[in-house]
Amino acid sequence: MARLLWSLGTLLVLVGVMAHLFGWDAVLWIPEAVLDALRADPRTCGVILAGAVLMLVARIISRRG
Repeated sequence: MARLLWSLGTLLVLVGVMAHLFGWDAVLWIPEAVLDALRADPRTCGVILAGAVLMLVARIISRRG
């Protein structure tokens, strides 16, 4: 749990620094681009999502073993 909180904190610091350097408009452009890509080709995004889920499951299994 501590590792997850550390990673989340690191991500928030990174987003804050990027927002300071480039502005919130540039930082918020990234999620909009992802949503646009999802609308343009949902099958490709589905394949990517399935791959990410498999990677997550593999990580969980490796921690238990």
